[in-house]
Amino acid sequence: MEILRKEMKLRGLSTIGLAIKINVSKQTIYNWIEARCVPTAQYAGALKNLGFSDTACLQPSKDVEVE
Repeated sequence: MEILRKEMKLRGLSTIGLAIKINVSKQTIYNWIEARCVPTAQYAGALKNLGFSDTACLQPSKDVEVE
């Protein structure tokens, strides 16, 4: 499971919920998860402010084990 998706689940955030919180489109979140692009510094900072890990902010599509 991708790290961003896993951390969203841990925080009870849906794709649209996270998109609203950091003011991006739902499609942008999907693009990060699917490795079509990565967050800019501005959005990586917004994710970090919400408590997301450095890996989720900089490598959102990285595969991780589900705990």
